[in-house]
Parts: sequence; structure tokens; C-alpha cells
Amino acid sequence: MDFLSFYDLYFDDVYRYIYFKTGNQWDTDDLVSAVFLKAFEKFPSVTGSHKAWLFTIARNTVIDHYRKKKDITVGEDMERYTYLYCFEEELEKQDEVNCLKKSLGALTKEELELINLRYFAELKYWEIGQLTGKTENAVKLKFMRVKEKLKALVKVCMEG
Repeated sequence: MDFLSFYDLYFDDVYRYIYFKTGNQWDTDDLVSAVFLKAFEKFPSVTGSHKAWLFTIARNTVIDHYRKKKDITVGEDMERYTYLYCFEEELEKQDEVNCLKKSLGALTKEELELINLRYFAELKYWEIGQLTGKTENAVKLKFMRVKEKLKALVKVCMEG
């Protein structure tokens, strides 16, 4: 695969992932450019999953971005991470959106990252495992538990 095909194939996924993490278009545009520049420089030496490798770069670039800003610690400002542009279209009522935001805010950083990688970045379980250093089965199990936890939190919120 050449770099241009690689770029076309993964651009939207990387953009969605970073947009979810930053919550604004300007930072997203800058960070996506930085990610693909880094990827371009190392592209010829990649072995294994291109997508997992690219999302490792994207994840580290976002972390570095927040470290440089120093006014926000990753995971601290939950409003930025619970922006639900993809979910809002699917959820019909504002109450459901508010309950989902509140429930996402109750997740740990690790759980929120898992949701982000699976739903927004659309990574497969084995790719998430490669990114996080866990086995595919461990990722599947953790993801199922996080989904159940999120489902229970939303249900409690909607009931009361």
C-alpha cells in the first residue's frame, strides 16, 4: 500500500478520533496534520497493522498536545471528552443525551479511551489490544464490562 492510499483510507477515522478528544475543529486540524506527517516519515518501516500503528501515533500526539497546554490534564475536563457529535443524531431526546454524557463522565480514563477507540476510531479488538499491549480477549472482556457499566449508568440516570 502506498502512503496516499493509506492516508485516504484512514483520514476520516483519525479525524473523528481526534475531534472527539479535542472537541474543536482547529486543534483537530492541526493534530491530524501532525499525525500524518509523523506517519509519512516512518511509513516505509511499518510492520504489522497500519491502523493500530497510526492510532498509536494519534493517541500519543493528542496526549502530547495536552501536556504542552498544561492547563488541562487529559481526562480532567470531561466536557471536552463527552462531546457526542456522533451519538446526538442517534439519540432522539435531550434527556438521553444528558444521561449519556453524565454516564460517560463517570467512566475511568481507561474505560473512556476504550469506548473512544472502539466507537469513534472504529478499531477492531485486536488493534486495540496491539495499541494497549493487551490480548484481544482481554480487550473484548473489558469492553463488554464497560458497555454493561455504561448501560447500567444510563438506565439509573433515565429512571431518576
